Amino acid sequence: MAEKREFLLGMLMGSAIGAAVALLYAPQAGDDTRDLLRQKAGEAKEKAADLAGGVKTTVVESAGAAKARVADVADTVKTRVTDAAGTVKEKVGDVTDTVKGKVGGVADTVATSTREMIDRGRNVVETKKAQVTAAVEAGKQAYDQKRTELEADVQQDLDNGVAAGSPAGSGTSTNAPTNA
Repeated sequence: MAEKREFLLGMLMGSAIGAAVALLYAPQAGDDTRDLLRQKAGEAKEKAADLAGGVKTTVVESAGAAKARVADVADTVKTRVTDAAGTVKEKVGDVTDTVKGKVGGVADTVATSTREMIDRGRNVVETKKAQVTAAVEAGKQAYDQKRTELEADVQQDLDNGVAAGSPAGSGTSTNAPTNA
């Protein structure tokens, strides 16, 4: 089940990064592309936060359900042992002491197991949170890197246009008179 979540998280983050890269190469104005990238980055961050919240909720619910199951088992075991102890106490006093000792051991084992399950659940939540944070940071870094590359390309195009004597992207003819 954890592998499915990791796969889905990886697929979500890969799709977001792929969409961001595709947008960078889209034939749009730079401002529109940057606005769209900001929007998509925000959406990806929200989806990642929702996914992390869902994972956390699932882990907390699973831990709660496990704790409830353990409590039910403990109650069942305690009830059965108490009934058995009453019957045995009437017949043999020594067996009662042995049964009580075993019940105490089972309760300790159940309590220890419950604590371990809760700790594992917390670790899973923290791990997933760290993975989501790392993915968001990777997306931000990819965005910043691509933005820098695009800005450098635009500046180079502008410099090339100025060096050739025509204003880049102005849409005017090269035969137009200049005001020198």
